[in-house]
Amino acid sequence: MKEYEMTERIRASAETVQIPEGLMPNQIQVRLAQQKEKTDTTGKHRASIVQIFRSKAFTAAAVFLICGAGIFATCRALAPGGLTGGGAGSPQNGAAADQIAASSGTEDAAGQAATDRMSSSDASQPADTSPDSAAQQSGAAKAHAPKRDAGELYVVADNYGQIYDLLEQQTSYYKYGDIAATGGSVERGEFVEDLAWEESADDLVMNSAPAEEMKGALTESASSDASRSGAYSKTNVVTQGVDESDIIKTDGTYLYILHGDTVKIVDISGGAMKEAGELQILMESASSRVMEMYVEGNILNLILEKQKTQLTQQEDEDVFYMDSDTVTELLTYDISDKSSPSLSGSVTQDGSYKTSRKIGNIVYLFSDQYMETNGMVKERAILDENTTGWIPVVNGTPVAADCIYLPEQGNNGLLVTSVDVTSPEKTIDQTLILNHFVEVYVSTGSLYLYHSDYSGSRINTQIAKFSLHEGNIDAVGAASAEGEVYDTFAIQEQNGKLRLLTTDWSGSETENALYLFDADLNLTGTLKGIAKGEEIYAARFIGDTAYFVTYRNTDPLFAVDLSDEKNPKILSELKITGFSEYLHLWGEDKLFGIGYETDPDTGSRKGLKLTMFDISDPSDLSVAGSCVIKNIDYSPALYQYKCVLADPEENVIGFAAKSYQNREKNSYLLFSWEDGSFREILTESLGENGAVEEYRGIYAGSRFYLVSPDAVTAYDREDGYRRIEKLTF
Repeated sequence: MKEYEMTERIRASAETVQIPEGLMPNQIQVRLAQQKEKTDTTGKHRASIVQIFRSKAFTAAAVFLICGAGIFATCRALAPGGLTGGGAGSPQNGAAADQIAASSGTEDAAGQAATDRMSSSDASQPADTSPDSAAQQSGAAKAHAPKRDAGELYVVADNYGQIYDLLEQQTSYYKYGDIAATGGSVERGEFVEDLAWEESADDLVMNSAPAEEMKGALTESASSDASRSGAYSKTNVVTQGVDESDIIKTDGTYLYILHGDTVKIVDISGGAMKEAGELQILMESASSRVMEMYVEGNILNLILEKQKTQLTQQEDEDVFYMDSDTVTELLTYDISDKSSPSLSGSVTQDGSYKTSRKIGNIVYLFSDQYMETNGMVKERAILDENTTGWIPVVNGTPVAADCIYLPEQGNNGLLVTSVDVTSPEKTIDQTLILNHFVEVYVSTGSLYLYHSDYSGSRINTQIAKFSLHEGNIDAVGAASAEGEVYDTFAIQEQNGKLRLLTTDWSGSETENALYLFDADLNLTGTLKGIAKGEEIYAARFIGDTAYFVTYRNTDPLFAVDLSDEKNPKILSELKITGFSEYLHLWGEDKLFGIGYETDPDTGSRKGLKLTMFDISDPSDLSVAGSCVIKNIDYSPALYQYKCVLADPEENVIGFAAKSYQNREKNSYLLFSWEDGSFREILTESLGENGAVEEYRGIYAGSRFYLVSPDAVTAYDREDGYRRIEKLTF
């Protein structure tokens, strides 16, 4: 069933359906805590579960669920008062204890709150000093430097007893339904509205030139650019200098393609394609799968997610139950001999694969795991031999207590390990952060974890910063900002300083804001009240300028000057119809956007829209050209940036697309930008009912390759993108 068909059916039945027991508010909270979201690892346009309730398709259910959740919500707020900021040890750190201190008017309240938070065990429990201090770190050598607190948002544990107490506290909340909103999130594009498409005989409608001039047009300059010797495309990433894993990679000489549990290596160096090798991964279970990979030089890294199932005996009872654990593994291969790759080493860590990043030779691997004490009493749980039953392990060893960060509330464990791929059998560092389902942003030197907090009177984004120095992970500070981060590119670090764009719908209407922080997450500047009644759809920070698109029925593109970090100023606002979901810098003075065209009066969607913005003068933004593709209903390029090929030097823009008209059709579209117009240079049918998210457009020298897990098709870029050959697996 198509997305819009599902929406219509749900909308029609929403008022009559009875809410099942499994959707009662307390059950929803348990599910949010116990299940990792199965979304793409890009995290593009992730929005809160509350946002999904706000869509008209779920109005009836939303009223019940939101009101029910409100009845049971606790007032334990991380940042109820709005905006704070501060580094480790700073009194302005966005922390719960500091907020409590501010509201009570006493300096001692903050310290007392922190003490109370870490001492939440029942009074009947023995004092922590003896058993906890006696507990060892489960074989984890304490060779690393002591880790610092992330303000008061995440505090380093002193011992396993503190971790146990926090988890037991959370279990109590779930049991009785007395829990704050978790800030769990789902894909914004997961439930889409029914789209009103206009009928047209033309596939393309150009704002800057007649449609008949655009079809199949390939300019001479675009063709001549295709022959740059040695040039090849790379994975589209969030941050330059920070590589990201993907299902298809190239080094300009070979293609590396994930095909089920196999990596196909295709030689593209000699004109004709040929299979040069194959890497078969031995799976331990039928539910195991290869997720993504990295390739650099003669090193290939594979990321696996595996399920381990076993029978477990309940403590002190003759009862057995089926227990299943998810494990994430990083495999490193030497591929100097493409015909015979060899395993160099591996690292295994508990949890479901969330994402990864690669900076130089170091891979940072992120996994999620719901944590609980499994019914063990505290005195036994903290013993060395029992910690593997509830503390996540890395290479068979539980994470040391002093490498675990504790929030005020939260039992989703984000495990981060760092691995030097030249020494692939061991980790450099490992850090576990208990949290409320955080999102991840990584710069070349820092890791930022952020999540939406609904526990106060206003919605806040809680942010923690960790330094990444040669693989070592250590906290820097914490802060909070009003509103939520709606776009992956709405958070960015420049010269160690953080920029953040949020949308806040706590009031009577939505409004947007820009926040600037220094290297220690102290707030330096704000710009609030932007585009009231609208929300941020796409963003890009370029140098000292922030560009972002908001939307209601028209699409304003804003340019904001960030050069004065204490006083950011809006330079200009350009209003056009439709909106962009993704923005990409095009050369030095253009900004490419892809989104939807809409009716300015009704908001109904008219087709996929490509827009080239002229940003040569940020104080006077303009549209250089645009194109509306009326027969396209959806493209993964809108929400998954890795699916986008956008290269101004090669003058190519490529993405897969889907049409639901008459019957489902999939295609790959390739455009160039020439003389103020988008020109279609290739349209390739992908058949029906395919996973368009799995296609990548790749160029290498004079060849263009359309690659999926099942096949590679080669085209001659110097001969009008003539199809040369196809290799099927």
